[in-house]
Amino acid sequence: MITREEAVWRLGRVAQEIGELKAALEQGWDEGVTRSRTEAFLEKCGGWEDTRSPEEVIAQIYAARTASDRTASLFEGKSS
Repeated sequence: MITREEAVWRLGRVAQEIGELKAALEQGWDEGVTRSRTEAFLEKCGGWEDTRSPEEVIAQIYAARTASDRTASLFEGKSS
């Protein structure tokens, strides 16, 4: 068990550390950096230029699709 004086000293040290962390956070927190990264990302939205029409893009996606039987073995031998 610790003494009252030790507990008071420890609490004082914790309070000091919290104050130091708060000051470091306030000084180091830069909202502009977050906003700039977000704005840079959002600038990319709608920035894709494609010469194909939406119908051509859809047709290409459907043409590239393939059938797969990779999970067929999971159902082999099971009856309904």
